[in-house]
Amino acid sequence: MINSCFVKDSQKEVIIMAQSSTNLNKVVAPERVVVLRGSINFRDLGGYRNQRGQLTKWRRIYRAASLGNLTASDRQLLSDLDIVHDIDLRSPSEQQSYPDQQWPGVQLISNPLYPSSNFGRIVNHHRVRRFFNWRHAIPNLDNPVARIYQNVILSNHSQQAFATTFKTLLSQQNDDATVFHCAAGKDRTGMTAALILMALEVPDDTIIQDYLLTNDLYHYSDTHEPPTNDRIQRTVDQMNTKTGEALYIEGVLRTINEGYGGIAGYWRHALQLSANDLKDFRQRFLTDPKN
Repeated sequence: MINSCFVKDSQKEVIIMAQSSTNLNKVVAPERVVVLRGSINFRDLGGYRNQRGQLTKWRRIYRAASLGNLTASDRQLLSDLDIVHDIDLRSPSEQQSYPDQQWPGVQLISNPLYPSSNFGRIVNHHRVRRFFNWRHAIPNLDNPVARIYQNVILSNHSQQAFATTFKTLLSQQNDDATVFHCAAGKDRTGMTAALILMALEVPDDTIIQDYLLTNDLYHYSDTHEPPTNDRIQRTVDQMNTKTGEALYIEGVLRTINEGYGGIAGYWRHALQLSANDLKDFRQRFLTDPKN
């Protein structure tokens, strides 16, 4: 499974307007990491193989850290990648203090994932009580950070924010793309990415690997060495997805799988989205590798 996590779609190359002295178009194959001068941890959710053998589409959904320090060339690149939605998951105060640098053709969507009031109930590890009318139980998690993540997943405010992200993706035109981000691109972004990949039926281990990549990308930024797909693959091969910080995102997966009977139950009962919406989402963002 690990060796199939990062799969290049060789049949779907894209034209990127490169900032160069010759100002020529360059044909560039999809890469896991989009290297920017003014941001790190900007990466593509494409190329992941799901449980049915399908691949998540490249160049359609991106996750990122802060976009407040983008250079002019960064902004032009994101425009050339047809990224038309910028979903900012940060709090209103974060957005005001360090606003995103926008690029041509983008729509900025303010979508704070954490509630601005009563947030202490989440960070103080008190279970957000929910009562369900079907036979599933919310799991008890031992790790304190995993319990915080769980409370976010169970929060009414956060569920509405997750739903907004999915609705934005469902409104996206076929050739367009969306990026969602928080400050570091790890917690709020990681939970959102996990829900997206779960909806696309990507295996749990792959979702955990995608979450853990944030740590290594920050390491690469310290060494000033842009990571290649090969280096990322070697990093993934060495990951232990059963210990440490992996428990944080694993708690999200357990909460949805055990508490809601899977992503379809969470999609319907928590996000208030229909089964047809889920079917449409998968048709939009999955592809058969044989095509």
